[in-house]
Formats: sequence, structure tokens, C-alpha cells
Amino acid sequence: MTKKRIDKFGKTFEYLKDPETRERETGKSLLTVDGAIFQGIPFEEMDWKNIVFKNCDFFGNYDIGPNTQTNVRYEDCRFSGILSFGKTHNVRFLRCAWVGAPVMFAEKGSTDTVFESCTFAGKSPDPNQQGGVGSHGDAEFIDCYAKWFSLVGDASLTLRKCECEGASIETDSEANSGDDFLSSKVVIQQSKLRGYFDMRATNLHSLSIQDTVIEYFDISRSTVKQSVVIERVRGGYLNMYPQQADSLIVRNSQILGNDRKIFEAYAGGIKNIEIESVVFGGGALSGSVIVAGGTGMDLSNPRPRINQSIFIKDCSIPNLKTHHINTSSLLLKGCKLENVAISSSFIDKLELTGNTITRAVDFSNTNTKEHHIQPLPKNSTKLDGSNIRLN
Repeated sequence: MTKKRIDKFGKTFEYLKDPETRERETGKSLLTVDGAIFQGIPFEEMDWKNIVFKNCDFFGNYDIGPNTQTNVRYEDCRFSGILSFGKTHNVRFLRCAWVGAPVMFAEKGSTDTVFESCTFAGKSPDPNQQGGVGSHGDAEFIDCYAKWFSLVGDASLTLRKCECEGASIETDSEANSGDDFLSSKVVIQQSKLRGYFDMRATNLHSLSIQDTVIEYFDISRSTVKQSVVIERVRGGYLNMYPQQADSLIVRNSQILGNDRKIFEAYAGGIKNIEIESVVFGGGALSGSVIVAGGTGMDLSNPRPRINQSIFIKDCSIPNLKTHHINTSSLLLKGCKLENVAISSSFIDKLELTGNTITRAVDFSNTNTKEHHIQPLPKNSTKLDGSNIRLN
């Protein structure tokens, strides 16, 4: 199909440039634009409604920026440059492609904006040279492929049945009024996250990941108002080190590690940590599962307590390192472990029950108010600097 510039489309071009005239002449009937090239002709500060763009190319910098789009669909279109989708309501992108480093966002307040079976192909693994597509409101990505690209949804973002390689999620949160900040609800389901998946330093309302394959996931330095929930995940290394979260829940997953790193959780910023029915690592040499932080390095002057509970149940963990934590309760129950280190910590209630521990246990410099400890391997338990007493 030979494409032509949009200004060669006669009445269709006039209707796009003058939506008010179009509505007077055609009412709310659907306008179809097929095989047009949008480049070098400005479309700004207008309201597009009830339009289908098919096989169109949108190229340019700042010259395409409608005020609003309502009931608009893009099918098999291509985009590049710096464009604005305006404020979108019920807008669909189907089998569209973004190549290079384009920057294109729907504006704040956008709702029901969906990208389905789309391709986002970046030009470099360098984050400073990557493009970004999404919404400063709601965005949903279904069955999409993204490589070296940033996907954006400031109010909410959903990835479903997507495949990502070296991609990232951004939530460029803004203050609404006073202390009321816009923070994103992020949901990732039935997807494959290959390579390094970056969610560092984001401001989230919540994060939920289910039925997904993950190679290297990083949420360090992020702030989460409510919960992080990870269920039925398979993969490599998870860096669960947000600065703040109400809870972290990891269930029914297999996390084998990557480059000797397996899993890390920040007990100094997460109020409640629950890990249940998870297989970690592939043996004693595969690295450690780390749940740490909360006291600071100076045990004589510990930081104020953030964490209230750490609950680890029915897990397989070759090496568990829980150190420098300050918590009300730590329960380790029904797990298969080789080495356990619960050291340099302040724990009101510590309980180890029903675990299989085959090698060493280290309670060095850990103090409790109450503890219930199962029988442990003889001559393999360190208690230096601890007030723990074993039966």
C-alpha cells in the first residue's frame, strides 16, 4: 500500500484539523483514516473523537499534540519522535510499533488507555538513550513486546502476557495537593521479564506480580504505600529493597538466583514480611537469601523500629542470612535449610520450629525478649554476644 501525506486526504484532513466543523456536518459518525503519513503538519490543541487510524505513520517532534482523544483506535500504525496523545479516554493501540527512542505519553487524568500486541524496540541498552511510551494516567499493555524501552503509567500500569527484555517501568509521580501524591498501582501478570527489569526509585501505591518468569528484578530505593505481592513466580534474582513498604508477600514461587544472587528483602523499611512455600537457590554454593536491615551498623544505638513481623514458612533455602534486623517477631517454621544466620539483631519474639537444618546456625550478637528454639545440630551453633539460651 502506498501511503501519502495527511494533507492530501481532502475532507478527512479538514475534519482532523477542524473537529467542530466535522461534528456539525457528520455528527458523531466514525471517521476512518487509512494509509496516511503525519509529519511536519501540526495537529495541536484539538479534540479528536470517534476516529480509527489504520496503517498510518506518525513522525515528528511536538507537532502532534491533541488536547483530548476519546473513542480513538490506532491499528497497525508506526510512531517515532516526540508526540503527545493528549488526555485519552477509551483509546486503543493495536499492533502498533515504536522504534528508536520516541517519547510519547497520554496526559495526566487519562483513563482506559490500552496497548495491545504492540512492539517497542529501543536502540540501546543505555537507559539514557531509551524511549518511553505510556500515560501520566492509566495505561495497560497486553501481549506486547518491549526491548530497551520504558513503559509508563503514573496512576496505574498493567502488564499482561507481555515479553520484556532489558525494559523498565517508570512512575513519574507528581504532588496533587499538600502531601497527596499520585502513586501508581502496578500489576504484572503472565509475562516474561528477561534481562534486567528496572523499577528502581519509583513511587508506587502497590505492586502485584503473578504467574511471571523473571530473570533480574530490581525495586531498590522505591517507595510503596501499601503491599508488594509476588505469587507463582519463576526466575532468577529479586532485589526487594524498597525504602518503604507496608508489606512484602512472596508465595508459591521458585527463585533460583542469578550470578550467585538470589533474593534480598529490606527489613529496615518493610513493616511485615511473609515468605511461604518458596524454593530458593540451587544448592549451598548458589548464594544466600538475605533479609536484613533495621538496626543500622551501630548496635549500641539502633534505629527506631519499622518492621513488625518476619514470617518464613515451608521454604527451601540453602543459605539464609537475617542480620541487623529490629523486629517484634521473627518466625521460621517448617523450612529446609543448610545454613542459618540470625545475627546482630534485636527481636522481641524469636521462634524456630519444625525446620530441617543440616549445617550451621549463627545467633551472634542477637538479643531477644522471648525465644523458642527447636533442637539444633550440636557443636554448630554460634551464640557469641547473644542472650539466647538453647535447651
